[in-house]
Amino acid sequence: MRGEILSDAIQYEKIEMLRLDFFGYIEKNISKIDDKLPVFYGYAVSALESSFPDLDDERYNAFIDSICFKILDTPGRASNEGRIERVIESATRLKKGKNPRAGLEIIAGLKLMKSGDFEHAIPYLRKYRSQDILVHTSLAFCYYALSLKEVAGFKNIPRAPGEMELRAREQMIEITRTHTDADSNIPFKNSPWLVRTFWLMISCAIDWFPGERAFIKIGLQKAKRDRNHEMKEQFLRIAQTRFFDDREFLQEAFYSAIEEGDGGRAAGVVKQMIQQFPASVEPLYFGMLLSLRTTTRSGYQTFRKQAIEKRMPPYIIGLLDIVYSLLSEREAESYIQIRDMKKKYPSMDYYLTLINYLAHELFSKDDKQVKKAKKALIDSIDAYCRQTLKTR
Repeated sequence: MRGEILSDAIQYEKIEMLRLDFFGYIEKNISKIDDKLPVFYGYAVSALESSFPDLDDERYNAFIDSICFKILDTPGRASNEGRIERVIESATRLKKGKNPRAGLEIIAGLKLMKSGDFEHAIPYLRKYRSQDILVHTSLAFCYYALSLKEVAGFKNIPRAPGEMELRAREQMIEITRTHTDADSNIPFKNSPWLVRTFWLMISCAIDWFPGERAFIKIGLQKAKRDRNHEMKEQFLRIAQTRFFDDREFLQEAFYSAIEEGDGGRAAGVVKQMIQQFPASVEPLYFGMLLSLRTTTRSGYQTFRKQAIEKRMPPYIIGLLDIVYSLLSEREAESYIQIRDMKKKYPSMDYYLTLINYLAHELFSKDDKQVKKAKKALIDSIDAYCRQTLKTR
């Protein structure tokens, strides 16, 4: 493979295949590996560098970290006492960058957490909690798990939370100040046990701090990134109940309903937005957008009339009128509207030219082409209008 340039997707797939090959070897030969860790690591690195000579440091280190975790996660002949440090020390010599132990110590902490050794996991995870949100939620989980053991030791369940639960709560609140995104860089971030830990702690935090919107936002980010429909809908329901006047959550709910093809639910969100923000033109825009998707003339005209009364920018209304005509298959009327808009708003000529091109695609006889053109048209207009209304 030397000299061969691979696309990111192909390279990822081939690295994953090599990783799985080593995982299988580790499961069958863990005792031998424990006895000769440096030799095994050397073999793994040799295979990686031979197959991917131009691999960047991040992916190289991630591969070593994942191999390290697999070794620790596979029961072997060696005792646990000192085994973790031996595995880390052997792997550290092969890693690249300024802090080679970081990823390996995170691996160790997560392995200990997974095996139920929460007390020993905490020092590893606490050290790197600010670097990755899954490390932080795992640290909170360790405290929470210890709190359950703490409660189990009492004859009567105490009314006030114990020390360990308070520490878990403290970590979850710290997450809202430390992490602005739900993304993670852990090599096995999609492992079911790690994902379950995240959702458990976010759900606990929502119960502990019902007025803290950051947990809903983090949960929605994670659900959308993972394409987890169930959790996305669950968090949207909570958001609409607890934060019924939060513009961002209402927008999320509207677009989620649109994606699901649930016009009734989308209309309900529009109604809720109008009630919460009666002076804003944005809810009326969402109403017009919904009407465009359903090509409901009476609904579109109703929202359009209110938008004019609320002084929505005329060029926004003009663009939406063009889209309505296009989606209603009024070909001649559409081209006239585009021509008139170009004359009235010369600065928009570049954008209207693109819409004119999409119009030709929409009126073609190729169904697949028409479908793609409709999506491109609505997505483009929506992005343009939302950005314009947002800056007003």
